[in-house]
Amino acid sequence: MVFSLVKPPQSRSRLLVWIEWGAVVLLVGGVAGYLLWKPLDPMGDQQAAQALALVQTHPARSAPSVRQAIDLIMKANHTADRSPSIGDWTVRRDERANERNNYRVGVVVRLPGNQKNRWIEWEYLWLVRLSPPTVIPMSRPAVEIMP
Repeated sequence: MVFSLVKPPQSRSRLLVWIEWGAVVLLVGGVAGYLLWKPLDPMGDQQAAQALALVQTHPARSAPSVRQAIDLIMKANHTADRSPSIGDWTVRRDERANERNNYRVGVVVRLPGNQKNRWIEWEYLWLVRLSPPTVIPMSRPAVEIMP
C-alpha cells in the first residue's frame, strides 16, 4: 500500500473552462466599458462646472451666496437628536431648450420635521444660462432664498 502526498491532476470539463474565461472577459469588458463611457472626473464638462459655480456663488437673500444660505438653513434646523442632510449637487443639460448652454442645477435638502419620525425634503432647482450668465430659480425653495 503506497500513499502519495501528491494528488494526481484532475481534468476539468472544457465547458467549465469556457464558462470561467467567459466570466473573466465579461468582467474586464464591463470595467473597460464603464471607464470609457463614464469619465472619472464628474465635472469634466467645463460648462457644467461653470453652471454649478454660477448657482453656488449667486447672491442670496440672507447670505452672500446661495451655498452659504443653504448652509445657514442646515445649521438653523439642526437639533440635538437629529441633524439635517444635504444631497449631492446635480448638473444636467437642459434637454427642453434648443440652446446648448442651458443647464439645470439642483440639490435636495432633508430637514427634521416637528415629529420624531417625520422629515421634510426641499428640492432646490435652478435653470442656468451661460451666455449671458443668468440664474433662474425653478422651485419654491430656490425662489425663497434668491433676492
